[in-house]
Amino acid sequence: MECLYPNLRVVERLQRACVWRGDICPYHKTHHVEIRYRVPYAVDVFTIMQVQPRVLVRSPILERHPEYDEGPIPHVYFNESEPDYPFLCLFDPYVPEWTVEDIIAETTVPWAERWLINYEFWLATGDWCGGGRHIDQDEAKAIAAAGSR
Repeated sequence: MECLYPNLRVVERLQRACVWRGDICPYHKTHHVEIRYRVPYAVDVFTIMQVQPRVLVRSPILERHPEYDEGPIPHVYFNESEPDYPFLCLFDPYVPEWTVEDIIAETTVPWAERWLINYEFWLATGDWCGGGRHIDQDEAKAIAAAGSR
């Protein structure tokens, strides 16, 4: 991470978990993001939904637009512990786009940058052009709950 994204610094490191925080500027705005990841034990029974890296935007707080067709914020997972800071939906957990062997700096961070570019476009136009499978809020909450176990 340090080589590819020197602005993302480790702020917490535990035996099998790490949290990075820092600024990324994929287009016009600078966003302060936080990335959380916990490496599962090899013997753990898990799904990608439970172990995927979690990315949230600390500032500016993501705007909600319930009047938009895909609002209030498209492609996010509900963050039960901090509802104002949803987790970004960066890939479809039902499709093998990410695995625990993937390097976060080579997958998750570029995907977060692309998500933020699409978010900025969505703010300006009301249309999400980032593609992906849209999930409803109940499914987003279920995925978020799976990740908190």
